[in-house]
Amino acid sequence: MHQRMIRRGPPKSPKSPGSQDDRAGSGKSRGAGGVRLERWDDIQLLLKAARAGSFTQAANQLGIEQSTVSRRIAGLEEQLGAQLFERHPGGPGRRLLTPLGERLVRHAETVEASVLAFTDEARGHETDVKGRVKVALTESLAVHVVIPTLIGPLRRAHPGLTVELVSSHAASDLSHRDAEIATRFFRPPSGDLISKRVARLSTAVLARPEFAHTPASKLPWISCELAGIATPERAWYERHVAREPALVTNTYVAQLEAVRAGLGAALLTRSVRLLDPGLEELDLGLPRGPELSLWLTTPRALRRVPRIRAVWDALEPALRALDS
Repeated sequence: MHQRMIRRGPPKSPKSPGSQDDRAGSGKSRGAGGVRLERWDDIQLLLKAARAGSFTQAANQLGIEQSTVSRRIAGLEEQLGAQLFERHPGGPGRRLLTPLGERLVRHAETVEASVLAFTDEARGHETDVKGRVKVALTESLAVHVVIPTLIGPLRRAHPGLTVELVSSHAASDLSHRDAEIATRFFRPPSGDLISKRVARLSTAVLARPEFAHTPASKLPWISCELAGIATPERAWYERHVAREPALVTNTYVAQLEAVRAGLGAALLTRSVRLLDPGLEELDLGLPRGPELSLWLTTPRALRRVPRIRAVWDALEPALRALDS
């Protein structure tokens, strides 16, 4: 129940590929007075592509086609009369900022900060629990905790509230409002974020009862390996088991389901026994598994916004119940 590391912002999403303003050759924003951008969307797209390092990744994050990102960036370069990106030699689809692109991104980040501050100030005057709240969390927490226990009561209590769940192993960037509330398995930095540790999750080797007397050297182990993320569970496994696993997954949901299906044993949080009391903790004579801390965090400017407070207040006790 413990994957790794949880905007609806003021601007509109990039327009569809068929819209007139989306055409790369449109020069409507350039006039005799020089460069003049008419849409915040252009700056937002520049930032997204720069941070992703890939037009494909930027498209995935925005929920649009890669060809749309390419066309819109080409249109922006046409407006500016200069190249902002160049192909990265390290792989297809990757992009590097040109020197001008790097300088413009720094200015774009200043614009973004001002837009977010403007929006946060306006949100501070909200009085009703309505609108959308974007919550970044692990797939396991979404599937096993939030969806079955929180969403129904929240909808009944606040019919005007929409919760958007964003599941990912990577930590969402709250400072850029990729989410408004996040759950994290590391202590978030202080500053413009408010964070609270809501649970300490101990881990143990769990399996079906038929494996209760199987020695560690004979167990079929089920491992979860997250690309690019070094997890405490993986480090424990490599240090104390150091065997080729019988099955490897890239999500904790799949790993848990494999254990529940009787395919083997895995190092999991003890709290998963709330889902399946039939799982047993195996005494293998191995060192204790790592303890994981679960944090709830949100931008400081949003903490007292009614819709944010409502979701936070529902999440906190539900996550605290996982403490083990």
